[in-house]
Amino acid sequence: MLDLNQLAIFIRVVDEGSFTAAGKALNVPKSRISRMVADLESSLGVRLLQRSTRQISLTQVGADYYNNCKHLVSEIMDVHTVISDRQDHPHGVLRISVPMVVGSGIFGRFVARFQKIYPDVRIEISHTDRQVNLIEEKFDLGLFLGELPESSLVARTISDTETIICASPEYLAKLGPLNNPTDLAKLDVVKIGEGMLDETFEFIHDSGEHTSVKVKPSIVTNHIAAAVNCIIQGAGVGIVPMFMAGEYILSGRMIPILPDWKLKPEPISVVYPSRQYLSLKVRHFIDFLVKEIEDLKMAIEELPTAEEQLAAYKKLIDDN
Repeated sequence: MLDLNQLAIFIRVVDEGSFTAAGKALNVPKSRISRMVADLESSLGVRLLQRSTRQISLTQVGADYYNNCKHLVSEIMDVHTVISDRQDHPHGVLRISVPMVVGSGIFGRFVARFQKIYPDVRIEISHTDRQVNLIEEKFDLGLFLGELPESSLVARTISDTETIICASPEYLAKLGPLNNPTDLAKLDVVKIGEGMLDETFEFIHDSGEHTSVKVKPSIVTNHIAAAVNCIIQGAGVGIVPMFMAGEYILSGRMIPILPDWKLKPEPISVVYPSRQYLSLKVRHFIDFLVKEIEDLKMAIEELPTAEEQLAAYKKLIDDN
């Protein structure tokens, strides 16, 4: 079997003119240089160099071998250098599998920002709720919502996703103050799911208090984007995952209500095939995503209260 190290050493010996000079150039003992060339000759079954006490010279076979192989070794070393150098910055195609609820809404903002920072990375996203085999389908990473099943994949929990109670300014302007989740039972509710059955939600207050609320939906859809659009258009209150609501909350098209009451959060995890030789594009995207999610949570927390946003909305309407 060809040993590229032996071939590279042979070419360096010829270029430098001696075993001693090649050893000095490569910082390798002369004895090792000589042994590697001898092993190469043994594997080929031919003599490549004529040795004397003072100099070396190529045999005819050695000259032919040198002339035919030098440019090939040079090209291989150039490719190796390029690949190594490119590990200094993310590049290539990043293939991501994400659940529908995570991949919609604010996720598009995250991806757009990431590519502006790393323009050499092209991003392919597959939105699906089916079980994806990352290795067989050649995904670099996937996002997973909820408790992770047993798997040989590497997983990192990057955050908890919260479900936000929200409505449009138009709808909230018609209501009085909302102080407790039990108020939801009297409101129009847009439900994400299937079936017009009543649904019971378990809410937890920041103080630790628990309460159950049974709501009768006025609109039910299993299409998350459609549900969000209904809420934006003033159809009622919705209980929406942060990933879906975030973009519209930041733009003021939806207002979070009852911020002290939350449903049980679910973990968001990144899964990928292996820790070994994890590419920069994957490592940078994971770190970037963690920061973006934290920034989103902070931005939502720093928004004016629902009352302040409603007052601003009503003033805007009155002024117009």
